[in-house]
Amino acid sequence: MKVQRIIPAAALFAAALLAQACASYRTSPEVTAQMARTDATLQQARQGGAQVEALPQLQSARDKYAQAQKALEKKSREGDAQALMLAKQAELDAQYAAAKTQTSRQEKSASEVSQGVEALRNEANRNAAGGAADPAIDRNKLDAQQGVQK
Repeated sequence: MKVQRIIPAAALFAAALLAQACASYRTSPEVTAQMARTDATLQQARQGGAQVEALPQLQSARDKYAQAQKALEKKSREGDAQALMLAKQAELDAQYAAAKTQTSRQEKSASEVSQGVEALRNEANRNAAGGAADPAIDRNKLDAQQGVQK
């Protein structure tokens, strides 16, 4: 009879222990730190204009970060491992979006500088071909060619 009383008590004790273990589960510091880094990287990418220049990459980062947050809600080692992996991927996607945005802006700036240089080059060539940059001198030359005297 004592055995019959011990088994239900042991089962009840094991269930209580399991419930407490689940309720007191703490996310590892590594996962918490990675989630914070990923969140900061996402914010930087957004502030840097990635929504305009690299929306698909930014959206991928957001989606993976949201999945990582859901994985954390499992409050288990498996959930932590999944959250860590997804958060790292999200951080890389956000960094890529930020880099793509920066590259796009630099390419636009380089194109503008190149157009400015080309405009200056064309103006210099026109001046060199005309012989003089002063319009009054050009006017005198034209008058001389037409035989007009002052």
